[in-house]
Amino acid sequence: MLNRIPFQYRITLLYIVFGALWIIFSDELVAYFFDDSKTILKVSTYKGWLFVLVTGIMLFGVIGREIKRRSQLFNELNAAKEKADEADRLRTTFLANLSHYIRTPMNSILGFIELYQEKDTSEKNHQLYLSYINESSQNLLQTLTSIIEIAKIQEGHVKIDKQPVNLNELLESAANLSQIEISQKKRPISVSISLGLPAGKDVFSIDRNKLLLILSSLLNNAVSFTKAGEISIGYSLSGSDLRFWVSDTGPGVPVEKQATLFTNIFQKSENTSTYGEGPGLSLPLSASIAKLLHGNLWLEKSGPEGSTFMLSIPVY
Repeated sequence: MLNRIPFQYRITLLYIVFGALWIIFSDELVAYFFDDSKTILKVSTYKGWLFVLVTGIMLFGVIGREIKRRSQLFNELNAAKEKADEADRLRTTFLANLSHYIRTPMNSILGFIELYQEKDTSEKNHQLYLSYINESSQNLLQTLTSIIEIAKIQEGHVKIDKQPVNLNELLESAANLSQIEISQKKRPISVSISLGLPAGKDVFSIDRNKLLLILSSLLNNAVSFTKAGEISIGYSLSGSDLRFWVSDTGPGVPVEKQATLFTNIFQKSENTSTYGEGPGLSLPLSASIAKLLHGNLWLEKSGPEGSTFMLSIPVY
């Protein structure tokens, strides 16, 4: 209840109460110890100066504590305001970028639905349009899933589940998944694997699902961007870090797009174009997961002969 009283009133009330108690008890003590009126008068003078000194020290402490409390409250309010402003900025950026990632598959779906509904469309084209609609729907679903996953990582709702992982088997699993993508796209692409450690020495404690997701995303992105040629995946142990790479023989990443390859939907960007034919969020999602694993994902090189992406994750 005392905190509800304005500070200046609390100080005044404290001063009055302490002054009254001082007068009552100090006068009784002086009269008790001294009988001589001159001595009582002299001691009373020192008593007044002592009162000023004691109350000054008390008020200094009270005011200092109040200033500290109010400064802390101000900092908390300022931090809450900055957090609210940041949330508002992220929401604005999210809504601005969301249309970019969803508009392309949605336009494709709506466009092919219109073509499908035309009366003079042949059965062969019907099947072709349905396949396009299905592919665009899958891209849209993957985009929305990526957005949700990035949001979870952004909010700190994704946990690390480390377990012993056989890296050689993991790379083979990722390569096999990419072979499925290659067969679906019917492209003349071969996949090679470079194993950095022999069997038995390739077991490390790491989050298998998240690492597999990153490597699969890099491979799928390479398949989307490579019309023909070779894709390679491998890893090596460099000090306390595992270093993975995925290389392709595609035309390379345009220079103007390299700066925004890993920009996620919550970050402001002048250019939201992304690498490859995928839904556009595979690289930002992979980069977010890499940071979650205390690692880093970057574009090592890119040119007419292809691109190489590197992933570094600490294991010790």
